Order: sequence, then structure tokens, then C-alpha cells
Amino acid sequence: MKGVRNRMNKVVLVDDEHFVRKGILALVDWQECGFEVSAEASNGEDALEIIERTKPDLVITDIRMPVLDGLELIRHLVEDKQFPTKFIILSGYNDFKYAQKAVRYGVVDFILKPLDKEEIEIVLKQLTKTLDEERKVKEYRQNIIVTNLFEDLVSGNIEHVQQEQTDLLCLDSVNQMNYLIAEINEIISNPIERTRIESYKTMIGDAICDLTKAEIWAIREHELLRFGLAITDNHLASFDHNILVFVSSLQKKLQHELDKSLTIYIGQTVNKVNELHVSFESAIKSLQYKYMNVSNQPIIFDKVKDLSITHMDIDDHLYTSLMESIEEKDKKNIQEKIDLIFSEFQVHLFAPGSIKASITRCVNKIIKTIRSMEGNEQQLTTLTPMLHLHNSSVTFIELKEYFSELVLEACEYICSLRKKNGKGDIYKIKAYIEEHFNENISLKSIASAFYMNPVYMGQLFKKTFGVYFKEFILQLRIDESKKLLRQTTLRVYEIAEKVGFRNSDYFVTQFEKQESMTPTEYRKSLERNG
Repeated sequence: MKGVRNRMNKVVLVDDEHFVRKGILALVDWQECGFEVSAEASNGEDALEIIERTKPDLVITDIRMPVLDGLELIRHLVEDKQFPTKFIILSGYNDFKYAQKAVRYGVVDFILKPLDKEEIEIVLKQLTKTLDEERKVKEYRQNIIVTNLFEDLVSGNIEHVQQEQTDLLCLDSVNQMNYLIAEINEIISNPIERTRIESYKTMIGDAICDLTKAEIWAIREHELLRFGLAITDNHLASFDHNILVFVSSLQKKLQHELDKSLTIYIGQTVNKVNELHVSFESAIKSLQYKYMNVSNQPIIFDKVKDLSITHMDIDDHLYTSLMESIEEKDKKNIQEKIDLIFSEFQVHLFAPGSIKASITRCVNKIIKTIRSMEGNEQQLTTLTPMLHLHNSSVTFIELKEYFSELVLEACEYICSLRKKNGKGDIYKIKAYIEEHFNENISLKSIASAFYMNPVYMGQLFKKTFGVYFKEFILQLRIDESKKLLRQTTLRVYEIAEKVGFRNSDYFVTQFEKQESMTPTEYRKSLERNG
């Protein structure tokens, strides 16, 4: 993949008069016009040899010269040699009829002697623009051909490489190659502009060229911000043919230039260009090992291919315990739970998709809790990266940081919602207890029903009503049991069950503590007083 870069165009001056050549050389500001004079010749025959050897972009020639005149020189180069060189003819007034013959050879312009500085510089500047445009078109067309060939190679559609394809890819000196994927780690919250993708491709290509002094064939776009390319032993020559040393240097260079982290995946080494699809397929498989190391080192397929990847979710108790810590605002415990979750990811080699699914499940639980407390999750400034996680690439450390920041912010927000909603809810809770005290209810079950932390709810209940939750529900049950002892003939164990005690002996014990007599004694006292 070659980029069109500004360069000076080469020009050869041909005139049999020495002073004319030196006059032209001194007259024109060649650099300003985009040219440099690479050679001079005093006749057409010498010029022909120089032009064939140096392949200039432009030849400025007189028409009348000894040995081989200007027109014959142009004819020979255009018709016999099919040179793409541009021509400008210098002509005296009486030579104009000869210059007309050169039209069919595609001569750029005819300039009459004596030369005018402004006139020739205008022609040269315009020609520079033309040459640049032609170069761009030529390289664009060649890049399309190379890109299509590259796509056929990685897709396995080419069994035998033709000689012209070998020449196009400069394969004569290539003995081995690897398919490489460079993944830019970035949260993608909006569609990426085409210009930015092209910019990334250019930066990657230029970085490889700067490091290796060798061009790359093409860059293939994968999903997300992943870019694939072929690295041959020509690229590794400056790195003792050690691909790990090369990709480490490439990673460091690109991370500095992009100001973003970069993950690199290296496919299996192959020895033939028509086997490139094997390296391509193995590089794709390497993507599943992204989170196997915390330090974001390059991932080489040959080193990870025997490791088993886990496609599963984390245990439910990890979700539950994390949510409890969030609701209890136990920041130390929160960090311990996050560390444990991410440790599970690494120990069991979770696939990137499974990790993202587990994290998303946690995020959804947080959102559900916030909404149940009449909050708005959009108030969380750290939520956006998590919502776009499946469409983005981030390192293991970045993912943990994003998640930790969200959890800690959500913890503070849930706490503020609890304080805001607490006073109104506690009276609803009291009414609920008074209606359901005879059922199998507990502090934890009621707190769950009202989306509150049980510890906080117990504290708020005591602060609001001056009595502990357990004492309040016990008193309700005892009062109701006394009513049933007075108004019915139910047996003690039946009354115990009706007011919410599962064990009649425990009921008797608690009744006696409260009333200083057993339920039977209480009933008999009523009969004596009656």
C-alpha cells in the first residue's frame, strides 16, 4: 500500500548549445516549480541513453540538434520505447512547423526562444499538478488491484500465484509471512467517520514503513477498529527476523502516535503466499485470547492455540454479593468483589464476548435498582462507555477501570436516592408490616420488596419509630394473639400459627417475656375476672 507523497519531479535538459542549457538552468526556479534538473545532454543520441537510464518525468528539448534531432528523439521514446515521459519543445520561430509534427506524440507545450521566465515557470507549475494527479490516479488503480489480490489471498481464493502477481507484490525475496491484526482500543459511542478510518490506516502503514523501510501490500478493515495486514520477512530484516520484537516496536510507536492503547494479534507463520489465508484464520482465532494477559502484550497464535477459552457467565452469587455491597455503600467490599470478578475472568480464560456479557449483566442490575428507586441512570456520567461496550474494544485494565468507576458512582447515586426516598418509604414499610405481620416476613424480605438495603432499613425504622424492627413485629404478633385468646376458643398452637409464629413453644416463650405469664395463664385470668 503506497501513499502518494510530494516529491521533486526529475527533468533532463537537451540542447546542442551549452550556453542555452546553462541559461535555462539559471533562469528557472526549479524547486519552486516542483522540479530538479537530473541531467543535461548536447544531442539527441546522448539524451536517449540518459533518459532510458534515469527515467525522468520531463524532457525539455530543442528541435534542431546534430546526430538525433528533438523530434526523432521524442518519436523514438514514445513509439519505440513507449516511455511515459512528458516533453516540452524549445523552438525558434522558423521551427514552429516542425513542432506541429510533435502534437501526435503528446508534447506538453512549445516554448519559443528566447525563453521568458514567467512563461516557462507557469508551464512547469501546471505540469507539476498534472504529474501529481496522474501519479495519484496510477497509484490508486494499482492499490485497488493489490487490495483485491490481497483479499483473494486471505480468503483462500488463489491456489497458484501468477508471475505478474508475484511481481506486483514483490514476492521474489519473500520466504515467510504472517497475518497481523492491529486493534485500536477505543469506546465507540457514535459511527466512525470514513476519514478517521482512512487516517488510522495511513498511520499504521506509515509506521510500518518507517520502522522497516518496506511497504505493505494493503490494509484490510475488520469489525470495530481492527486492521489486518501481511508482514513478510522483508519487514523483519531490521529486527533479526524476530516478529515479537517487531510488533512490540510497532505497538509502542502507534500507541504514542495515536495516544490510545493498541492490541496486536499475530497469525500462524506460513511459507507461501497462497497459504496466507491460514495465517489470516489463525489471527482471527487469536482475538479470543485478548484478555489472557493484563499487560496487553501482543498475542501470538502459536503460543495460545492450545489454551481453552471459556464461554460462560460468572456465578450468580458474585452478582448478588456485588449488588449488596453497592446498596450497603461498602466501598472496600465493592473493590474486593470487582477484583474477584476480574480474577475469575482471567483464571478461567473467559472469551471477550463472555466478559462483556457478564459486565453488561451487572450494569443492567444497577440500572434496574436505580429505576426501582425512581432514579434516572442517565445521571451517571460513567455509564456511556458501558452501554457501548459490545461495539468497542478496550484492554483488560481499561475495562476494569471503566466498570469500577461506574460501580462507585452508582453506589453514591443509589445512596442519595435512598436518603431522598427513605422517609416516605419507611411509613409504607410500617403499614406493610402491620398488614402482613402474621405472614413469614423478615427484615431482609421486606427490604428486598422495597429495594432497600436491609441494614439501612433497620436503622431508619429505629430512628423514625423509636423501636427496632424485630421488637415492633413481635409486639404486633403478641397483641394479635391476646385478641384471639380473648375472642376465640382456638388452641394455643393454632393462635401461634395465625399470628406468624412457626413454632408454638417459641411463641409461648416470647408471650411470657412480654406479658409475664403464658398464653394459657392469660386466658385463665380472663375467666377469673369474668
